[in-house]
Amino acid sequence: MKKVLIASQLSLLLIGLLFSCKHMPEEFVEEPFIGGPPTSSIVCDEDSIYFQQQILPLFASSCAITDCHDQASHEDGIILDSYSNIISTGDIEGGNPNAGDIMEVITENDPDDVMPPDPYPPLSGDEIQMIEDWILQGALQNSCDALLCDTVEVTFSGDIMPLIGTFCEGCHSGSNAGGDILLNDYDDVFAIGESGSLWGSINWSDYFANMPQNSSKLTDCQIRMFEIWLDNGMPND
Repeated sequence: MKKVLIASQLSLLLIGLLFSCKHMPEEFVEEPFIGGPPTSSIVCDEDSIYFQQQILPLFASSCAITDCHDQASHEDGIILDSYSNIISTGDIEGGNPNAGDIMEVITENDPDDVMPPDPYPPLSGDEIQMIEDWILQGALQNSCDALLCDTVEVTFSGDIMPLIGTFCEGCHSGSNAGGDILLNDYDDVFAIGESGSLWGSINWSDYFANMPQNSSKLTDCQIRMFEIWLDNGMPND
């Protein structure tokens, strides 16, 4: 009788386990990231273009500016201040640079039609190529860590001016430079660095205008690069 009871209990236990296994949820498979919220948990790939670190700052400083394509002005209904607006109002289609007018207007030879318009400086060949490559790579809202950031040996020509060019020069060049502040060359950057405004603005300190404008704050590493250069006496190296 005892053996029969034990056998019955074992049978019930096995049935319970089988029943539980049968109804266990299937293993979750994460869908590939396509145009969702920006991620920053991956190391930057030098062959990839990243929206958050490269494309958004470029649009913010060269396009989403007053009287052009910011929220208030939205010339021709085009707003270029965020991923969703860039994709939708700019008619950007991942993989197809010919969709919409973005590539056409930034490569236009007619000074009356080219974007950014006069008196703002046109995009450089490298910047135009970067936008085209980003579109060809899918026009993703992607992000990464440590792009354009190496604090081992900071130089003006190799580190500071490229950051200025990416995040600042679009607004601070030409006859309509923001705040009448020009950041075209070493002398311009030195002057604003010496005044303390450069450090206060990129740190988003009280009583300073937050820079970059209409964009995310620079990364801690990028700010550290400016700090090193400033502490070293702002050499023109």
